[in-house]
Amino acid sequence: MKTTNLTKNIRFIYIYIFIVQLFFDRALWVIYLNDNGLSMGEIGFVEALMHLSVVLFEIPAGMVADLYGRKISLFLGSLLSIGYGTFMLIGDSLTLFGLALMTLGLSMTFQSGTEEALIYDTLKEKGREKQYTRVFGNMTALALLSLSLAKLTGGWMAEISWELVYGGIIVTHVLALIPISMLHEPEQEKSNEHETDFRQQWLGQLKAGLAIWRSNRTIHIPIVFFVMIATSIVILTFYGQEYFTRLGFSPLMVGSILTAEGLLGVLMAKIAHRLEAKWSFANITSFGYLLYLLFFLLFIWSPDWAIVLSFLILAQLVTLYEPIFSNFIQQKLKSSVRSTFFSMISVVESFSIMLLFPLFGLMIDTIGFRNSFLCLFVLLAVLYAGGVRRMA
Repeated sequence: MKTTNLTKNIRFIYIYIFIVQLFFDRALWVIYLNDNGLSMGEIGFVEALMHLSVVLFEIPAGMVADLYGRKISLFLGSLLSIGYGTFMLIGDSLTLFGLALMTLGLSMTFQSGTEEALIYDTLKEKGREKQYTRVFGNMTALALLSLSLAKLTGGWMAEISWELVYGGIIVTHVLALIPISMLHEPEQEKSNEHETDFRQQWLGQLKAGLAIWRSNRTIHIPIVFFVMIATSIVILTFYGQEYFTRLGFSPLMVGSILTAEGLLGVLMAKIAHRLEAKWSFANITSFGYLLYLLFFLLFIWSPDWAIVLSFLILAQLVTLYEPIFSNFIQQKLKSSVRSTFFSMISVVESFSIMLLFPLFGLMIDTIGFRNSFLCLFVLLAVLYAGGVRRMA
């Protein structure tokens, strides 16, 4: 592939990333489901269904990207996002909302890991792998900028009509098919195995991913830490929608808070490569997690304004760490298994969310928000104490 085509590839990936993150309900879907009669426990259940879908299909979807092409995987992901918007638009029961969230989860499986693998191999073919953290940071920044605009616009749309919110999601994901069609795939490294049998190909991918885990002990604790902070920020973000509402914030104000979180994340994603150049990965992982615990405590015990501020900082710590973490893992992978291995990480993350999200919803219904947040903090602190000893 010519260099000019690869340069265009990066541009089309950026365009795709911006469009595909226009989920206008991202700051509001918990409120939407609650308005439609679902309790916090039921909302936790449908969220768990989404992550069950990810657990079941994440690795197979990653294999589709590695074996049959990243464009195909992204195309399927966008089609399924259109399905999600449609089911939410017509949803009027726990069953339909559950189906909608499962469709969203399935769409995520075809996208997660695929975008990163495509951009890494694009740079690798040009001998520019060292720029990955910066480019990934640009991708993250664009995604957050897009999502921030979507949250703010979604709050305005919801004041008019929920049909406008979900109709907008359908339209934008139809548009996302355009940059996908313009992408070129760099050549991938071929696996040493040459199975022609469909079943053997998939088993070979799974074995290759597991072999990477077994042979690289240095990735174990970072992956565990990443999965746990990613899980916790998902819980804070989505249950936080209702929490902020109960603190007296309107849907538009909640959308504005989450918009601010995304816009701040744009800056964090852009400077991640600078932090990576100055600090070792081990120090970033250890001290970053410790800061996360500190601001988690402030999120639990603070006045309303400080709760919002603590939430914003927690989200930025995760955003700052993600491209650095991704680069650390990418350096240890061959292109033939990139999407598959990141899908494995995503499966573990989704399994964690699938277990904790509905449990957290039930805890809120039983012991309230603050005590539930405290229980989550204790879990994070225990994992940090054990992980630091193993890293030492």
